[in-house]
Amino acid sequence: MVLLEELVEEVLLRFPPSEPACLVRAAFVCKPWCRLVSAPRFRRRFRDLHGAPPVLGVICNLSGWDDGGRFATRLIPTSPACPRRDDLLFCHALDARHGRVLLGGVPSYPGADPVEAGRHLAVWDPVTYGLRALPPALADCKAAVACAAGDGCDHLDCHSGPFVVVALGGFEPEDIWLCVYSSEADSWSEPTYLSRAPVYGVSCQPAALVGNTLYFAIDGSRILRYDLATREASVIYLPETCGYGNRLMTLEDGAVGVARVDSDRDARLSLCLWSMEASPNGDIGWTKIRVIELNKLLPVDELLITPNSLVGFAHGIGVFFIKANDRLFMIDLKSGKVKMVCKGSHFYTVVPYTSFYTPALGSVTIGETSGVDASIG
Repeated sequence: MVLLEELVEEVLLRFPPSEPACLVRAAFVCKPWCRLVSAPRFRRRFRDLHGAPPVLGVICNLSGWDDGGRFATRLIPTSPACPRRDDLLFCHALDARHGRVLLGGVPSYPGADPVEAGRHLAVWDPVTYGLRALPPALADCKAAVACAAGDGCDHLDCHSGPFVVVALGGFEPEDIWLCVYSSEADSWSEPTYLSRAPVYGVSCQPAALVGNTLYFAIDGSRILRYDLATREASVIYLPETCGYGNRLMTLEDGAVGVARVDSDRDARLSLCLWSMEASPNGDIGWTKIRVIELNKLLPVDELLITPNSLVGFAHGIGVFFIKANDRLFMIDLKSGKVKMVCKGSHFYTVVPYTSFYTPALGSVTIGETSGVDASIG
């Protein structure tokens, strides 16, 4: 019995986006199914139905001890549909958002001066392996990448469109400076100088994006808030109750939050989440919204977990990454599932890569190929 194409589409639309290999296999069942899942209409409906994209891979920044002293960025797929890629040498991942990965340093450039290399940024597509180098930034910096359309886009299929990069830098006794790169103009804005920089420079952890606003961790007690639309910046202070070892994150409800690993008097380890709230008069407050007992999720008796064990998170979807005993674990707070991603002691930070991966017949959304490939967004 031949199924109506409309019924087949409704079934395939409900395939889990976290298992893109299922759609790839479906595309090989027959030509009508391949045409169906390759169509722009299907890709659009699939993304509209599922909303937030899944984690397809984890980008690990390697310290160099396991590769002849060379620093590198390595993509470790969390799905069999995400292609494995060669390491990008002499660079590190700073941020990933809207299907793009922002790299710092100079890929495959041995012997570069570390300070000079820190000025060089590039936007990388891990699926097509495309790399776009940016003009050098003002100085060594941390940075974040985002779609240039801001709130005017749902970010479900904008990875090939215009983007902006916001760079932040400064070391004591300098002031913190901020510059914005536009892919359309292919140039940086004039620097804006902000509050006093901390002694050891700006924190290297990835930024959080809420609406049109980027949040950067300056140090253990301060956050810099930058509005992409108005280009206004301000500084927010974290409460002492949050302590240190905090990591900025975007919560599932779209609010900005912080997370950290903590222990109680009985040495029980927990992942604590705070949410930022603004009062009608503009005052900023922080509320602890959730405590996840890691003892119930991980074999903590066998693992060494500290506040520094929280090495990454996927914004807006409740997925965290914990490093313990040279193993990297992915924890999904919605399902409670824990998955060991990889082993190794030589990575120091991770940046999750979230995107949709759907088959495409004869093309991808950012280029032309032959056969069944993929559309990433």
